[in-house]
Amino acid sequence: MLNLLTATGTLSKTFGPYAKNNTLEPGYKFKVQTLSNGECDGLIRQSKIAVSDSDYMKINETMREIMIEPFAAGINYYIYTHWNTLPSWIKENAPIKGTHIASMGALINFLFSNEVISDWLDAADEIKKIGVMSYLDKYQSASGPHTLSMDTLSDSDKGSNEWTVYGTLSDTTYPMLGTNPHLEWDGVTQWHMAHLMAPAQGTLPPLNIYGVIFYGLPFIGIGHNDYLSWMSTVNQPDLGDVWIEQLSTDNTMYKYKGMWVPLRQETINLPIKVPGIGIVINIPLTTYYTHHGVLLTINATDHWALAVNYSSSQNVIGFEQFYLMDTAQNVNQFKNALAMLGVAMFNYMVASVYNETFYVWNAICPVRNDIYNWSAAVPGWESSTDWGGPIPFASLPQQNGSDTGWMQNCNIPCWNITTQPNDITIANDTKPFPRYLVNWYNYTSGAYVGMSNHTRGYNMFKILEGTTSVSINDMLGIMTNSSVYYLATDYIDLLPDSVPGPENVNLSAAITDLKGWNKYATNQTAMTIFQLWTQNTDVPDDQSHAVSTLNDTVNYMLATYGNVSVYWGNVHIVVRGDSIVGLNGTGGEPYGCLNPHDGLFDEVTGYWYCAGGSSFMMVTNLELDNVTSWSCLPYGNTNDPNSTHFDDLLKDWYSKDLLHPDFFYMSDILANNESIYNVSVYSLDETFGWFQLLLLLPLIPSFVILTETYLAQKASTHLILLGIGGVILIVAVAALVIASRRP
Repeated sequence: MLNLLTATGTLSKTFGPYAKNNTLEPGYKFKVQTLSNGECDGLIRQSKIAVSDSDYMKINETMREIMIEPFAAGINYYIYTHWNTLPSWIKENAPIKGTHIASMGALINFLFSNEVISDWLDAADEIKKIGVMSYLDKYQSASGPHTLSMDTLSDSDKGSNEWTVYGTLSDTTYPMLGTNPHLEWDGVTQWHMAHLMAPAQGTLPPLNIYGVIFYGLPFIGIGHNDYLSWMSTVNQPDLGDVWIEQLSTDNTMYKYKGMWVPLRQETINLPIKVPGIGIVINIPLTTYYTHHGVLLTINATDHWALAVNYSSSQNVIGFEQFYLMDTAQNVNQFKNALAMLGVAMFNYMVASVYNETFYVWNAICPVRNDIYNWSAAVPGWESSTDWGGPIPFASLPQQNGSDTGWMQNCNIPCWNITTQPNDITIANDTKPFPRYLVNWYNYTSGAYVGMSNHTRGYNMFKILEGTTSVSINDMLGIMTNSSVYYLATDYIDLLPDSVPGPENVNLSAAITDLKGWNKYATNQTAMTIFQLWTQNTDVPDDQSHAVSTLNDTVNYMLATYGNVSVYWGNVHIVVRGDSIVGLNGTGGEPYGCLNPHDGLFDEVTGYWYCAGGSSFMMVTNLELDNVTSWSCLPYGNTNDPNSTHFDDLLKDWYSKDLLHPDFFYMSDILANNESIYNVSVYSLDETFGWFQLLLLLPLIPSFVILTETYLAQKASTHLILLGIGGVILIVAVAALVIASRRP
């Protein structure tokens, strides 16, 4: 419900404008969001993320009828059968409609295009300091050549791992795929595990799919069906841009192609709950647009503005695309689904039971004039900065299988997915991909770049390079691999064997520990030293610098812990309810750790409170008619602290670097569910009759009207009677429904 309220811009209506209830930010876990409800709602509504009724009707009718509306009805069914146990804010927002679910899909596309927000803020800050023309001279004065280089650029801080091996390289003789997205474990990007099954109906194929999705969406985002397994990692296309607009002296028009064009004005009503009173009022939010996008900054004094837009804005085709992906029976069908371009970004990697493997650098990426540096704001008065249509799917970097028998992408350049030359390298050498599409371009050196040896991609590449056989155990081992070998070597090799002098006893002890370390981020004292030494220090320039920075780390450890022998699992922890569990792994780049667990570091106590990193792990073996998988979530498959499944996966599997077997076929489910998961399996007609639900739902608005009217202190006698009558009827129908349910 928090996700849906965030996506529809109705947090202020529910909790007031000054509170911070949004689930957008990583700080959700620690209650340190930067956006208030009012700011979040305003951004959501001004950017057209909340899907309107008219835009909702643009979604394929079949998808609305078989995916979205039944899913919303299921949420409402739960709400109304648990009415007495739910908090009032949930009941205030019932019933959920299809537009809520559609808005959640739009929000996810926006969030994975959100570099545009940081680009906008950076541009606004700098233009205020140096002016428009100085800004353009600084960032848009030269385009640079389009050459391919293996120089390295700064490491990406975005995570996820995907890799696949062909049947010829697999011990099982079948393709295998590894899945490990690195996202926050709470908030809008928290995964939950689901298994969806449905019989064939008309032209629709049967559905049997297992995997994960974000709370509030009705399809599987990452997982496998009877034929395919797929994974998506974050890539780096430019999906949003900022335009500098010249305004007229009265700030009502903007310059375009030498002419003045009126700004489009729109009044957006922002419902908010008045603090201390509780009534809901609409605050008019006047918003201005150019043909480029919404004006998020307007400098009325100097007569310029910044227009912002992102490529998937008001694109609602993703639901149909995901349904086709979920039901695809071969790689070609999966590619046809991706070609709809309804998902903002991601490196997609897929393997099938027919020994097919495929990779694509996916993006809804508008065609642009490549003479501009699109990572900075561009001049909006030039028609050459207008977007064209999206780059066609066939023109995106992609690879069908590989001669090596393996592929991987751990947020690295697309040409490094396997050994070179490969399809993508060859295509780029023939006709370089646009810089704004691949976004691994150094504007200083004028060259495309390759992966650093401090990245997860390099680590994965070296594991797979030259391998002749991969077993399921190998795949599971790669999944939980915590080596930091390459970065650790670059640091530790600079150290002497010891530093003389009695005042350096602890420093020498730390050096000895590091020199004898196996360079894995497991429960070892050297890992604690290494993490503290490196997390705020670049690779030292020389031995003197290495010793100096390590000595600072030793002094911090003595002051904080009292010694330099602190086991990693005692300070690198996750807190889930009453459970406190130590974890292996470390945080993101530049460590190159394939199984990171990162979060908030408390400098006062010296504890790392993990809340992100490996957010779902799955290995799939794709044998025809016998697809098998192993998987794990960080916590458990519920956020109910009273459930045994609130932290069971954390304690029994995840913290031990283990994946549990998945039960995919009905025979396995029925044979194992009670003993393993202690849950019951019901069919739809056993849980609730949809006809009865349709009778119940139209009665709910009368109860909602009564509640809102009473709070507004505008209740009239006929409304009160209508509300009371509605409640009585609801109770009566509910009683009939409960009485008719099967045991």
